[in-house]
Amino acid sequence: MNPLKRWRQKRLRRRGARQDEQDERFQRRQWFLLVGRRETYDPERLEIASLHRLYPPHEVFWADPFVWTQGQRRYIFFEERRYRLRRGRIQALELDADDRPAGGPFPVLEEPHHLSYPFLFEHDGSLYMMPEKSEQGRLDLYGCVRFPDRWELVRPLLDRIRVSDCTLFCHAGRWWLFCAVRRGRLRVNETLFAFHADDPLSPRWIAHPANPIVRDFACARPAGRIQCDSSGRLLRPGQDCLRRYGHGIRLNEILELSPSAYRERTIWHGTGPGVGGWRGMHHLDWRDGTLVMDAQRLIPGARPPLAGH
Repeated sequence: MNPLKRWRQKRLRRRGARQDEQDERFQRRQWFLLVGRRETYDPERLEIASLHRLYPPHEVFWADPFVWTQGQRRYIFFEERRYRLRRGRIQALELDADDRPAGGPFPVLEEPHHLSYPFLFEHDGSLYMMPEKSEQGRLDLYGCVRFPDRWELVRPLLDRIRVSDCTLFCHAGRWWLFCAVRRGRLRVNETLFAFHADDPLSPRWIAHPANPIVRDFACARPAGRIQCDSSGRLLRPGQDCLRRYGHGIRLNEILELSPSAYRERTIWHGTGPGVGGWRGMHHLDWRDGTLVMDAQRLIPGARPPLAGH
């Protein structure tokens, strides 16, 4: 990013922070979930405003949803954070045929430190999760022992690095791990780092020589699973953190990805106020015809000092 662009972005963020201080007096930000059926993954037909809203209790928020299907049953895995504890845990809930909860949320993974962004993937017939635990300075891999509520630690994938929102995918015969990193003068909301390996369970990941491959408050930080849309484009959701953290989402088409190069372009952009009248949104996942997202609203209560969210 050139210095002038960075200066303009930081000025916009400072203005936004000052306005937020006025708008959020005696209120707190609460993330909630959005869910609906979408037969194809098509940026032009997301119809986000019509998604069904799942609101959490007043004392918690729900964010970073990932959908997973097991036979005919659908589940959403997500971060639940209680404001008074200031740390998240991984919860899940089952959806009925009308995209409503089939029961209450139940715990999936809880530890003495913060957990979020429960990215799930399948490999060689086994199901894995790699939740964010950046305050521990590593990325750990968990294996599913009993679906959906029992998981056990397998091994660290990355160690001695504070990574957030880690997203895994396979491209051109290699496995890629995209994430945001806080390092030196780099801020977590403006970075996209890439690592690659020949196997998703590998303990040895190679850092991309161009890291950070994207440095931009407008689109860098990951915002959900990377996958192909209905036109065959490989799309990377990125957070729009220009106005504030989690203001919106950009879908970026990956044009070039190799161990030595990276290029992308934005093909879709939406903000919380623009697509649904919400305070913000910062995550998107689609699987087997179900689209899940999160959005933010203001509710009565003192605003707690929550890092990240």
